[in-house]
Amino acid sequence: MSKNKNKDFENANLMTEDTKQNTEILESSAVNNKTDSISDGETKTNKTKNGFGYKLDKFFKLTERGSSVKQEFTGGLVNFLVLSYMLVVIPGLFNGIDGGSLWKALFVATILTTIIATVCMALYVNLPIILAPGIGLVSYIVQLIENGTYSYAESMSICFIAGIVFLVLTLSGLRRKIVDAIPLCIKVAVPTGVGLFILNVGLGSSNSGILDMLNGTATSFAPIVAFVSFIIMVVLYIKNVKGSIFIGIVSGTVLDIIIKLCMKINPFKALTENSWLPPFNELTNNSLFKFDFAGLFDGNIVSAILSVLLVVFAVVLIDLFDTVGTLYATAEKGKLLDEKGEVLNMNRAMIVDGCGALVSTSFGLPNTTSYVESTAGVASGARTGLSSLFTSLFFILALFISPLVMLIPVYATSPALILVGLLMFDSVVKIDYKDLSTSIPAILTIIIMPLTSNITFGIAMGLISYTLIMMLTGRFKKVNVFTYIITVLFILYFIMLYIK
Repeated sequence: MSKNKNKDFENANLMTEDTKQNTEILESSAVNNKTDSISDGETKTNKTKNGFGYKLDKFFKLTERGSSVKQEFTGGLVNFLVLSYMLVVIPGLFNGIDGGSLWKALFVATILTTIIATVCMALYVNLPIILAPGIGLVSYIVQLIENGTYSYAESMSICFIAGIVFLVLTLSGLRRKIVDAIPLCIKVAVPTGVGLFILNVGLGSSNSGILDMLNGTATSFAPIVAFVSFIIMVVLYIKNVKGSIFIGIVSGTVLDIIIKLCMKINPFKALTENSWLPPFNELTNNSLFKFDFAGLFDGNIVSAILSVLLVVFAVVLIDLFDTVGTLYATAEKGKLLDEKGEVLNMNRAMIVDGCGALVSTSFGLPNTTSYVESTAGVASGARTGLSSLFTSLFFILALFISPLVMLIPVYATSPALILVGLLMFDSVVKIDYKDLSTSIPAILTIIIMPLTSNITFGIAMGLISYTLIMMLTGRFKKVNVFTYIITVLFILYFIMLYIK
């Protein structure tokens, strides 16, 4: 019996040891599996963090700003479509100079300038803003050339100098002081004034022609296409359909093609009548680096210097306040303001604007500025510089597919400006109407912009009236010193218009 018991005891011990070893093996295996699982998870996480999508999101802050690649793409495309008109308009303003030989050169110059400046805005500033030569400034410079004040080369030299001045103002911090000198009542009024300005542009004869239709002076079917396109945009926008503005533009273009076919008009004429190859040789021969600094100071040196200074001053003022007005209006619409109510990366945006002026003048065009039409892209969902990058890519394509771009009529894109202009009216509620000393300058700012078709003039009238009202009501101490300086400069600018 004792022998059997001893054997049973030994067998039990052996079984216990075997079980123990098996348990240890299982536990070890489980730990290894768990470790492998954690390792796999970490690898997946690292792969995700190292992925292109993650880096793109982090660089442009897509998630942080409540956007997506799809939204940015749509916004970028809308901005391109809305701004494509300038490819024809800007070179066209120079038609009376040098017998129209500049058109092809400046067509390429416009595209290249827009691409370079907008890419810088996308990567360095991360804002959905498009930069291109400002039409208002181009018109001013063309006027100087046509009335014989300066030659084409001399005008580009002046604009180059103005670009350097603008850059110095930004880097030295003086630009910041100038912007801070704008009273809050004027800053609040700017988005609404810009909205009215955009609305006026969109409704005008050269765009939608809707005002002509209402006045009974319309001579084509363009206002009908524009109105249908506008209604489609509005309905889809109210229904929160992504890309509503883009869909409206496409719908207007399709309707335009159908109407032309019914009227036996060839809607595809642009595809055969225009070259698909960019005329780079025209750029190098006619406008690239066409400066004449020496010519600016011919004759009476004192008179020449004074004249140059006055024009440089005018160019800097127009560029500065056009850019500031556009940045505030666009940022306010896209909720791209910081806790202090300032535009995100404002200083960087101004640096890019100044550098853009040096690029544009080198190509043979006046200074670049931020385009207020960028708000169309913001209304379509754009919130970051990625949309500007997409817009730049479309402009690169435009170098080679310009005939295809010309299929889209301006009256199909102008309804986007009308809608965006209307959407910018919401900031008008921020004006304190009980305080007439601030509300009157604000209202003047709003009204003057569309009446003069000039953002800078609106800001100027608002500042001048604000300063004078505050002074004459005994509150001159409440006015910023730089506000007084800017007011005096604006008054000198208007006096200069009559002296010239």
